[in-house]
Amino acid sequence: MVGADGEPLTGAAGQRRNLAFLSVLAVAGDDGLTRDKITGLLWPDVDADRARHSLTQALYAARRAVGVDDLFVVGGDIRLNRSRITSDVQELESALDEGDLERAVGLYRGPFLDGFFLPSAPEFEQWSSAQRARLEDRITGALERLAQKAESAEDFRAAVEWRKQLAAIRPLDSATAVGLMTALARSGDRARAIHHARLHEELLRDQLGLEPDPVVTALAERLREPVVWQASALAWDSIDGEALDVAEPEPSEPLALEEEEPASPGTAIVRGSPVRVVPAEPARNRAHRWMAFAALAVILVIVAVALSVRRRGPAADVVVAVPLRQKVVIAPFRVSGASETLSYLREGLVELLSTRLADDSAARSVDAGAVLGAWQTAGLGRSGDVPRDTVVKLASRLGAERVVIGSVVGTRNHVVISATVVGVATGAVVGQASVEGPADSVTTLVDRLAARLLVEEAGEDVSVADRTTASLPALRAFLAGQAAFRRADYVAARRSYERALQRDSMFALAALQLVRAGDRLQSSVERRRMLAIAWQEMGALGERDRTLLVALVGPRYPAPSPSAEQVAAWERVVSLTPDRADAWYELGARLFRVGAVVGLPDAPARAIAALQRALAIDSTHASARTLLAQLAAGAPPNVGPLSPFARWLAAAQRADSSALRHLRDTMPRLGGANLRAMVQAAQFDAVGLADARRALQLLQSRAVSPIERLDALEAEHALALNEGRRRDALDATRRLQELQPGSRAELRLRVLDALYGDGDPAAAEQAVAALDGVAPLSAQPGVRAAQVADRCVLAQWRLSRRDTTGVSAMIGELRAEPAVPGIPIATTPAVCATLLDATLAVVRGGFDAHVALAALDSLALTPEVSGDASAYAPILVARLHERLGDVAGALASVQRRAYMAGWPRYLATALREEGRYAESLREPDVARRAYERFLALRVAPDSSLAGEVEAVRRAAQRP
Repeated sequence: MVGADGEPLTGAAGQRRNLAFLSVLAVAGDDGLTRDKITGLLWPDVDADRARHSLTQALYAARRAVGVDDLFVVGGDIRLNRSRITSDVQELESALDEGDLERAVGLYRGPFLDGFFLPSAPEFEQWSSAQRARLEDRITGALERLAQKAESAEDFRAAVEWRKQLAAIRPLDSATAVGLMTALARSGDRARAIHHARLHEELLRDQLGLEPDPVVTALAERLREPVVWQASALAWDSIDGEALDVAEPEPSEPLALEEEEPASPGTAIVRGSPVRVVPAEPARNRAHRWMAFAALAVILVIVAVALSVRRRGPAADVVVAVPLRQKVVIAPFRVSGASETLSYLREGLVELLSTRLADDSAARSVDAGAVLGAWQTAGLGRSGDVPRDTVVKLASRLGAERVVIGSVVGTRNHVVISATVVGVATGAVVGQASVEGPADSVTTLVDRLAARLLVEEAGEDVSVADRTTASLPALRAFLAGQAAFRRADYVAARRSYERALQRDSMFALAALQLVRAGDRLQSSVERRRMLAIAWQEMGALGERDRTLLVALVGPRYPAPSPSAEQVAAWERVVSLTPDRADAWYELGARLFRVGAVVGLPDAPARAIAALQRALAIDSTHASARTLLAQLAAGAPPNVGPLSPFARWLAAAQRADSSALRHLRDTMPRLGGANLRAMVQAAQFDAVGLADARRALQLLQSRAVSPIERLDALEAEHALALNEGRRRDALDATRRLQELQPGSRAELRLRVLDALYGDGDPAAAEQAVAALDGVAPLSAQPGVRAAQVADRCVLAQWRLSRRDTTGVSAMIGELRAEPAVPGIPIATTPAVCATLLDATLAVVRGGFDAHVALAALDSLALTPEVSGDASAYAPILVARLHERLGDVAGALASVQRRAYMAGWPRYLATALREEGRYAESLREPDVARRAYERFLALRVAPDSSLAGEVEAVRRAAQRP
């Protein structure tokens, strides 16, 4: 406690009971506390009369110690008079509540009341432990948000500084270590990132006797590899043209903690020094310096100030519940009947399970020491058998929602651990699990036990625990995603699956579920990369999930599958589980989006039938209703994540100005999924383009992460091309260069725009010249993948001019390369090789041209396997048919377009070509529909394209 002059107050002001009393009221803030609550915390073992008398004495002693008579506001409750006394804890929480995160972080001085002990007051110890955890959670949350904000702005040096502070608070937390390592790598300092991994591993072994988290180890290994770091929330993928250093130099300035001189030992509550991570001498004992943070004194500093008196009336009587860090209590395990060598597990499992069963929304469970202290206080000591109702009552006193009760039996060599999760409110069992194995592998067994308990309690098939992930934080995030998915909150589900993948980047089931959640939101962002992860780790999936994965990517993934095999894979999903609405929805969604790609002429009708079957099984399936509304086979839903979009589309299609006016008023309040769907549908259906432009502006204003910004930029580029705004499209490619420097994505895009989308010819010529000078294929995977994408585009440009120079060699290179998802504007190498092979045969005019083209026609070039080719392949294949004199084949090929899958940047070209082919075949209705949609997109084109638009308008008017 310090005075207005900043000097510590001595005497009675430094007495422990007074300091504890003022600390409790400081945390309560303006709400204050009832007398019963205060006496229960500070004088729990005395009768009511004596406790009230002690409280009166404490009020008097505090006033006298501080020298302020109106130190308190006393009424139905008691609170500090903020006009006369302030505290750091109130300032910190006010800053957090107001969103002033940097000020809050600056106010944080260390763990709350760390090292402060009040004899004979276990309730106060539990309260202070809970507050310490709560405040630490809030400040670490603030640091995490500051770091994420800096990362979103690509200010990775600032992100490193925030994450250093976070690591100083939680040096033993592996997720925090991964965050700092990632930030260091993105800032270009991989050596320090690797060094931090070693430091973290040493701390875990030295302080906890634990092996390092596999995620930390895996990340450190990846940092040692010659790959290019992509600034993505989830992945190591190569985008940039420059590679980071491969070597692992020792950092010249290892990380250590720097703190100011400690406060004088005579001060009971002191202001802690700011703690930050700074360069230090290499010889410094890093582990001890990290742990020095735990010895810092408390944040609470009550400052008595002589200000003008400002009184306020008494507040209502408020009972403040003690907020706990995590609503689960692990009771000491029963070890009767077990070998004496296992007796340490009675209390040891409390420690081991506590952190593992914490919810992902909080960092830890109820402090294990508080739990064991409560057992001692209750007189249970080392009792073997404690009745369940007694355990539940004790858990209730600790404010828990759930309690874990368990037993250990076994021998010196083999152990069986069983556990039951009981709901405190009802006493009902909500989960049970048992594991067994070698007695010297307790840590592994506890991990398995915790995973099974989490899965069982979440209502998932218990086998999920054995085929998901070794990371419990990843599993917790995944289970949260599953719960959100079941209640149709796909936005929350997607966030949870992303968190799971941040903890375990190869979590196959989370990757697959992230794709499914994206499907429900009609979003293809990160889709290909997630499917690649799921396919690579397919062995971890169950039969139903494997079947769904094969349906999404095709049986021959990563190569394209024949259309017949692809359709059979779709149908297998429903044959495996015909009574599940989700299975019929998946079939309907595939038919809806890419049925035309596989050449099914009746795809819309089959999609409608599948979606109607889904609704017959589950009439509340909002996603099925949304797709049916888009197919004009049902009214738009009133509920569901995309119901605003569905209502907008229905109103736009029938030109309902009244409904559109209302929907436009609500547009700024819509989430990204609805806005994204509007921008897509406006182009695919050629309606509401003005609304699409407004929705796109909102999307761009909200885009924070690099992935979101890239997606919004691709959307802007596609809309500009389809509307005939050539200059705007070219400008978007310039900003792509700024967003993805060194990737050459902007060069590839300019060439493709000129080939398939009325792009700027001069810009394309310049891009070809730049791509022509690309060096031989690099040994670095990320750089190599970008070079392969360059060759794909360059070969198409040459063949479009009947120049076959070097194309055969390029095709050979492409066939030998694996697919690398995450490269922007890149076609899957195998698909590109197939397209080029057919194109080369047609250009040469050989006898094999028809054979090559027929082979190409037989493939299902879905977006999942073809990558960027899904935007232009229908146009390219149609042109090949036309060169061979097969106009009917050309029309069929250009109509094999995906719907609502990605950004349709060359849709206007496809519509114009479709109309031309249909007109040549004397199919006026088909031609007119295509021309009318083209004209609906090209309302106000650039002057350089006005003549072409006028020609299409005349063609549309021909009988």
